[in-house]
Amino acid sequence: MLKFFTLIMAVILVGSAVPTAVAQVGDLPEVEMVADNYEYMISLFADDYPDRRRALRACSTIAEQSESLKVFWEEQGDAILYYLSYYAGINWVEQKFDIQIVKYYPDFACHNPLTIPLTGKKNGVRIEAVPQGLSHYLTLFQQLSRRLLEQASLPGGSPYYISGHPLMLKTPRRFDNLANLLALRTLSDFADVDSILTIFRSSHWKKREAGQEILFDYFWKQWQLSPDSTLASLIAAEPYGSRLVALTRRPVQPRPRRSGWGNHQLQPPPGGQIGMSVIKDRSGFFRVVEVDTLKLAYLSGLREDDLIRSIEGTAPRNIKQLFSLILEYLQQGAHIDIVRNDERDAVILYPWDDS
Repeated sequence: MLKFFTLIMAVILVGSAVPTAVAQVGDLPEVEMVADNYEYMISLFADDYPDRRRALRACSTIAEQSESLKVFWEEQGDAILYYLSYYAGINWVEQKFDIQIVKYYPDFACHNPLTIPLTGKKNGVRIEAVPQGLSHYLTLFQQLSRRLLEQASLPGGSPYYISGHPLMLKTPRRFDNLANLLALRTLSDFADVDSILTIFRSSHWKKREAGQEILFDYFWKQWQLSPDSTLASLIAAEPYGSRLVALTRRPVQPRPRRSGWGNHQLQPPPGGQIGMSVIKDRSGFFRVVEVDTLKLAYLSGLREDDLIRSIEGTAPRNIKQLFSLILEYLQQGAHIDIVRNDERDAVILYPWDDS
């Protein structure tokens, strides 16, 4: 255990030389990392812990597994909270909260209550393991970043005016990407950035973070966080009608087709939910030749004569694979690179959202 802890800390503290510029950061909250939380675990999975004795036994195991993470937090916790606020340009409003360390959780993590599962995501009897080591630290910074972004909307939050910005809407390609950008930037002061990005681009993280294409194509390249260019200032400067805001917007619901017979409504047919036809162009790309204005392709922004280059970074070999790739990624939004009017562009096809 000691060797493991030494290796982890060696990786994590590569970036211990933090920036020297002075930032205006408010009071830091009192944050404790808690592993002996048997009541919380029972509330999550009552069937797994039918009595207090079994929950306490599980807590003792978690305490051993989380030793390096807890020591890291005890030594660096205040610095982490400080530099998250430093790069975000957002002050902490909460005075106190806990970080719950558990064995399983119904999701990969949560920022309120802030919870990090050490072993896996569990729903019913199905368990999906989570990566170990540096991945836990990335999860920690990510959830703290989400928690910090929410401070702007709390009473007394500063800067409060960004809380109403469209990019703060809680969707994977808006709020989540802002938090991920802040987490990656801040963690790079505590660990090797190449190691962090390798983990974040892994299949596990790509699956849980649907907005990675937008994150790296736009936020990561164009939003360089620093004391003079904080996340809050960049959000505030982004026009509500910008291309980035439009690209990350979810499509509106279509109006049902009306037959003209009283209140009778003829709904679109169940097949062909994407609603477009394509042909393979001589360039090797796929040209959109027809778009149904009541279906996903049109509502997500695709138009006739758009040239489709790739789906989620994969160039389809044929029309069949093109539609297969769209359907594979559709549930969380399929990122499509296109050429429109001889310029590179992108759209995201989303599934229907009745909410």
